[in-house]
Amino acid sequence: LAVIFAIFCLGGSFGGGNAFQANQATTQISTMLGLAGGATRTIIGIIMAVLVAVVIIGGIKRIASVTEKLVPLMAIIYIIASLIIIFAHFSEIPDAIGQIIGGAFTPEAGVGGIAGVIIQGFRRAAFSNEAGAGSAAIAHSAVRTKYPASEGLVALLEPFIDTVVICTMTAIVIVLFNMDGYFQYGGVGGNVMIGDTVVNGVDLTARAYDDVLPGFNIVLTVAIVLFAFSTMISWSYYGLQSWKYLFGRSAASDLSFKLLFCVFVVIGAAASLGSVLAFSDAMILAMVFPNMIGLFFLFPKVREELARYLEAIGRT
Repeated sequence: LAVIFAIFCLGGSFGGGNAFQANQATTQISTMLGLAGGATRTIIGIIMAVLVAVVIIGGIKRIASVTEKLVPLMAIIYIIASLIIIFAHFSEIPDAIGQIIGGAFTPEAGVGGIAGVIIQGFRRAAFSNEAGAGSAAIAHSAVRTKYPASEGLVALLEPFIDTVVICTMTAIVIVLFNMDGYFQYGGVGGNVMIGDTVVNGVDLTARAYDDVLPGFNIVLTVAIVLFAFSTMISWSYYGLQSWKYLFGRSAASDLSFKLLFCVFVVIGAAASLGSVLAFSDAMILAMVFPNMIGLFFLFPKVREELARYLEAIGRT
């Protein structure tokens, strides 16, 4: 199970933890600067790959340290901006939530099959917070603590903040943006269409925020780049641990992985969103199966550690 998981975790680090981040950051930078073309995306990807290489190959921790401080700030700014937009349309919030819930349970949602809709929801949720994939456990396992269950409880907060708070706010802002039918669904694969233009992913989010807060796309671009950068650094660690497990620990082996990781930054920046998402979804979904089987066998140990922790905090 460990070998299977390590193989898929490598794929996840190259896909969702790398290529997708580079793709979305490149899209937002290109949109903000009014640039287009595959060559431009490749150049942006090369620049990002160099910056990532400086951190993960050069061992310069200062950049990562600065990013570590800036990312929480960007998250706070993003939440504040979301709240400003939401409260600016306070009277429309019930309608927006109604559209979200209604869209999930109307006959239109089941045209492709209810099971297909549910699977799509699981794909996006798992991609967003990685709950059950086993990737975050690689970072949490490095923590020194007397009670492992306490770290597990801390880890439970991550999907809540990411999905319930951040993603819900983003969804409401986008729905509010479309209250007057600004965009429609159509084209290949049911894409979002503004006129004849396909607008998806981060570009749609940027337009929604910029509609109420003109110029916010600049702040959003900085936030997205920082989020992408920090995510790539984190996933480089996950992927490296899997690489070491499979191929052993040596300076040459580590360098090989880091160079390959940087190559995928450029590939992700230049590739289309659809192909990057398909690969990322496949890898992260594949990680779930060996992880869940392992969790089944480890359940008694988890229960034992949780009981030990609860007993300890009960004494205090």
